Amino acid sequence: MNIPNSLTYEILRIVGSPFSARNLELSDKDFTLLYHYAIKNRMPLHFLEALSKFNRLNSLGEEYDRLRDRYAQIVQAISRISQALEEACVDYAFFKSIRPYREVTVDLDILIFGPRYQRVIKNTYHAGYIFLAGGPLSVTFRDVKAGINIDLYNEIGASRIIYLDKYMLRKFIVDKKLSNGKTVRTLDPCTDLVAVIAHSVLKEQMYVLSEYYTTLYSLANIKSTALSSLISLVEECRIRRAFQTHLGLSALLHQQVYGFTPECIMRLLRGKDFNSLEHSRVKEMNFPMPFKYHPITIAQAFEEKFRDVKARKSFAIQILNMLDPKFTSFAIRQLLSHLIRKTY
Repeated sequence: MNIPNSLTYEILRIVGSPFSARNLELSDKDFTLLYHYAIKNRMPLHFLEALSKFNRLNSLGEEYDRLRDRYAQIVQAISRISQALEEACVDYAFFKSIRPYREVTVDLDILIFGPRYQRVIKNTYHAGYIFLAGGPLSVTFRDVKAGINIDLYNEIGASRIIYLDKYMLRKFIVDKKLSNGKTVRTLDPCTDLVAVIAHSVLKEQMYVLSEYYTTLYSLANIKSTALSSLISLVEECRIRRAFQTHLGLSALLHQQVYGFTPECIMRLLRGKDFNSLEHSRVKEMNFPMPFKYHPITIAQAFEEKFRDVKARKSFAIQILNMLDPKFTSFAIRQLLSHLIRKTY
């Protein structure tokens, strides 16, 4: 069995899996290097909370306290913007922001439904949020109190390309109670996982360990009927290739560290080839995390996605806008940034 590189392997051992009972002893070594690896993989608080259970925070104790305070600030920010939207009678849902475990995030993503998007933008500005920037599919505000950006999405996409139809997700909105006792609207865990995976493969084009844990915790208590619903949603959204690639890598990591693949993941994969290209690459590269998807994988995922009418029309709009030299220059800079970055 090929063992993942030491940093990936150590993080997975320490944080554990909801599908495996942990029986682990840790030394008193300095875990600072491992912590920086967790930051690159967008899971610093989740890692430190695991360390704290072993009583091995040592020099990272102050950082743990800082992140817990930061998490509390983010929860308050979620409550504030939720209250502002509900007072304005906005049909909304958080997505990709409230993970099934405690974690700090760099921004909050909110999906706006209905025809009143421009009015929502004005209401948010009048509610005291600072307008930062506007794009074709979303606008960004700043919550000064919490020091966090809030992205309001009219459509889920990158540039002008829509990679998920928001109305396919609309029926899966649930109320979620936060740690401060407030209730907000968000996508149910499995539907949010669909959004996380689509974002990972089609927009960020990169797999990070925070998504691995989002996958595990989202599926940990899933029922058979919910599995069938999830498979149907993936097919309806035309992201089967992206979904199987991500799930296949998650299955491989779990198998390498714990010696088995969770049954729910195997049922979702349904015995299909989950992307032999990426399996070979991640093994040959010794399980580097974050892991960049191969261009062939991205092309195949978009080829499937463009069978969806809404996505295909948005791609045509993107091509038309490429006739503008300024827009083309910006798009090329964004593409180059994607190619050279180590994480997101």
